[in-house]
Amino acid sequence: MRNPETIGVVPSPLGIYAKYITPPLPAAAAKSIVQGLRVERYALLAQARRLFSEAGKAEGLQFGHDFHRTAKCKHIRRGGENVGVHLDKKHASAFYSSLVTCGSVWACPICAAKIQERRREEIAKAVQWAYAQGLQPVLVTLTSPHYSHQKIGDLLAMQAMALQRLRAGQPWEKFKKREGFRGLIRSLETTHGVNGWHIHTHELWFLKASADAGQLRGEISSRWASACARAGLLDIKNDSQVLAFMAHAVDVKGNCSASDYLAKQDDSRHWGVDRELAKGSTKAGKLKGAHPFGLLKQAATDRRSGELFVAYAVAMRGKRQIFWSHGLKKQVGIGEVTDEALAEEQREEADLLGLLDADDWKTVREAGQRGQLLTAAEGGGWPAVQALLDRLTRDEIRRLEALLSLPAPPRCSEAPQGPGGPPEGPRRAPTLLAKY
Repeated sequence: MRNPETIGVVPSPLGIYAKYITPPLPAAAAKSIVQGLRVERYALLAQARRLFSEAGKAEGLQFGHDFHRTAKCKHIRRGGENVGVHLDKKHASAFYSSLVTCGSVWACPICAAKIQERRREEIAKAVQWAYAQGLQPVLVTLTSPHYSHQKIGDLLAMQAMALQRLRAGQPWEKFKKREGFRGLIRSLETTHGVNGWHIHTHELWFLKASADAGQLRGEISSRWASACARAGLLDIKNDSQVLAFMAHAVDVKGNCSASDYLAKQDDSRHWGVDRELAKGSTKAGKLKGAHPFGLLKQAATDRRSGELFVAYAVAMRGKRQIFWSHGLKKQVGIGEVTDEALAEEQREEADLLGLLDADDWKTVREAGQRGQLLTAAEGGGWPAVQALLDRLTRDEIRRLEALLSLPAPPRCSEAPQGPGGPPEGPRRAPTLLAKY
């Protein structure tokens, strides 16, 4: 068997400046970190393909990789074309062409990283627009009770119902008028911990400049408690649950900034909400649980983590990570672009370094060197790519020679039989998704 992929795995603050900013890393060190993260993402993508292919076979599919589109991402050549290796002229970043791209922000570590960076830029532009309009961006985080026995699909449905009820009726219309509400951007985030699936949202509300985040929290908490109770997420007869809910289920931060740093002033704090919202499906899990890509990494040695990741990927199909209220994008001046289009997008001019034929691509892919090949291209151009291919080919030859030198296994005249007769034929593996 070939070696598997190894898992190792802004705008200005608008007149508000940080007093202390961490100095940037040297260019070479920063480049090395980016390359390492890319190698890890390709390793996670290989892990996802394995899990989805196994799930597809368990479901009885002829081709297991048809179970989820991410199983084909950056793996299968588009239309049988040779795979292009390109180098971006501006950033000297290498990338592939003529490969199938899934565009899944939930299940694909490669596509998610690119899509979320593009969405982050849109959110940063919205924050800049808000301050130019004399508005205040307010970050509202909403969560709810959850238990280990609850399935992710059920929790997603109840969360969606609670959000709908939060903004229903005359009280919400009065709130919008009083606070000068101009729209919102919502990010959906999911983690998994000892209490099961934890689904929560971060919402960026654009309100009048004088809105008081501290006073808003009490009102929002009451409305959110009522909405969650009606959606089946909160038992209002359970005093301890209600007490914990009112203390922790709602968080409100005012005067949000699109900067990367937390800037402390005399009377307020400004938060980098562009990354808080856009990076929800890839940022590291906190004490509340593991992020799904963390589950994907753990799946290399833990079967249950793999099952949880597959259940998550299935449940998130068709859902948007980032939602803008109606008409807000038009006000900000942002067009509608799908995640799939963003995953395919190449903004900068690039040089074609060379082409990988079917055999070359198979060698790179099965040796788990997709990320490493791009690193080689960035460091030494096409000669470095050819050197990597030569090394991988020699490694494969040595592997085959070692197999040929092994003694042949003993031959049996017939298959062993148990006490009940000949062994049974292959069974269809039961699906495990229903548990999660």
